[in-house]
Amino acid sequence: MTIEMFLAALTGGAIGLAELVARYRDKPVSALLSPGGLLFVFVNASAAIVALIALASSGYTFGLPAETPPVNLAVIQVITAGIGSAAVLRMSFGPVNGRAGAGPIALLNGILRIADSELERKRALSRLSHNDLSGLSFERDHAALAELCCHLMREFDLAEAQRLGGLAAELSHRDDLTDADKLDCWGLELTRLVGERALRQAARRLRD
Repeated sequence: MTIEMFLAALTGGAIGLAELVARYRDKPVSALLSPGGLLFVFVNASAAIVALIALASSGYTFGLPAETPPVNLAVIQVITAGIGSAAVLRMSFGPVNGRAGAGPIALLNGILRIADSELERKRALSRLSHNDLSGLSFERDHAALAELCCHLMREFDLAEAQRLGGLAAELSHRDDLTDADKLDCWGLELTRLVGERALRQAARRLRD
């Protein structure tokens, strides 16, 4: 049973890890090693173990014949526990039109918010400690910089484009910020979308 529990935890943890990598494409390792990331993987792995124990205790055989080898049954139980627990954790019982769902998904969303906060702090510190956008101007270069960064992304949805447009308009009308301050704010947002390396390459291209 120990091996089966380990494999179930590995399956559930791998699903959580894949979700983290997809969510934080620019810094997947930092996301995984953050407190929120580790907790996210741990919760997914623990849920898979609990599901496996429940399946084994119930004696459910998935309708397989009585002569089915125990190894085959164990494999099916491990896969079901890993994938099934991940599906249950992502269930929402809230209203269809509600912004925040109730149920297990609320737990995962809360953990992801912890990871989001940690990654945002790291991005901000890294962005402000380097002068990758030196020689550029927000007023002159923000549109071209965003265009280059967007082309570096494999997928860029309409919501992100609208949010960038709204931020650009807001910064343009802010008289209490200098052009350098606006450029830093713009750079932080682009870093969140494409990562520091891509932003650095885009800035270098504009300067050239």
